[in-house]
Amino acid sequence: MTVSGKDVVREFVDAFARGDIDSALGHLAADSLVDEADGLQFSGRYHGPDGFKKLLDTMGSRLEASVDGCDYVVGDDGVVITKMALTFSSRATGRKLPTRVTELYTVQNGKIVHLDSFYKDPAGVAALYAEN
Repeated sequence: MTVSGKDVVREFVDAFARGDIDSALGHLAADSLVDEADGLQFSGRYHGPDGFKKLLDTMGSRLEASVDGCDYVVGDDGVVITKMALTFSSRATGRKLPTRVTELYTVQNGKIVHLDSFYKDPAGVAALYAEN
């Protein structure tokens, strides 16, 4: 049975939301590319599950993230778009920032090969990350 791209992305997001990072990493192809939004201290291009783990470690050193809701839109050729409500919390101050992020996923052969993130308020996230 073939797993749909939407199911793969949903399982990835659900694993991330419950803090099961190992399961989330298992949905990424070995040669995947995660393109994190510009304007953040952790912006950049991260390759493979190890690269994504590095992104999470960098972001998680200063921020906690909780998924408050997620809508899925399925496109053609393995493309899945998520419209996610998130709350970031500063580990230093405890201040919270509810925000939204849109992510474009490409799924091939049951694995995420590309993830491109777009934050609604990158300046707000960057300011929260910088808090001491």
